[in-house]
Amino acid sequence: MLAEKFIKSSVIYAVLGMALGIYMAISEDHIQMPAHAHLNLLGWVSMALMGLIYKQWPVVAAAKLAPVTFWLAHIAVIGLTIGVGLIYAGHVEFAPVAAIAAVVAIANMILFATLFYRRA
Repeated sequence: MLAEKFIKSSVIYAVLGMALGIYMAISEDHIQMPAHAHLNLLGWVSMALMGLIYKQWPVVAAAKLAPVTFWLAHIAVIGLTIGVGLIYAGHVEFAPVAAIAAVVAIANMILFATLFYRRA
């Protein structure tokens, strides 16, 4: 079930986001705050909401392209978290990773919105 996959994945991202937050607190090095924010907001919050929406409107989850939103969401979360994290670690050469992941994130949200408005 697509909704369940989204929600289960979001919980994993929540744990990872919290672990990164705790690491930053213990180390007193908050340079990765932007990566932490992307991981929590895209991974935990957005994916949980998408899962809950798919659960509430199963007709939207039944769309042929709905599973694509799941994989694009993962690409966006992982790509943005790693890309932004590397940029803030001083590796600006990874900016294209973050940029591509950001484009994937917005394209995915446009796809999700399209599926929702056409079917809900």
